[in-house]
Amino acid sequence: YKASVTRASEITDYTAEGDEKAIERDNVPLIYEILKLKSEMSTLLGFSNYAEQSLASKMAPTVDSVKELSDLIAEKALPAALKDMEEVTNMARANGG
Repeated sequence: YKASVTRASEITDYTAEGDEKAIERDNVPLIYEILKLKSEMSTLLGFSNYAEQSLASKMAPTVDSVKELSDLIAEKALPAALKDMEEVTNMARANGG
């Protein structure tokens, strides 16, 4: 037995008629975008990095620590959400909404 690994970007698709069909299968840019967004989210929530955030939710020792984390998230996220809502409301009103 010999294992084989093929990258999705190396696969060629064919139409029903047998013609090659070029399909973009390179997920690397998407992966980098996901990592960037996870990092930004973690920073907004008060963590140093995504690993710290991920461990925080998995290592909660008590229900109180879960509530504390929920309160922290609400404390960090609510002011930004209210500001965004105000900006969108003002924009809608300015444009006849």
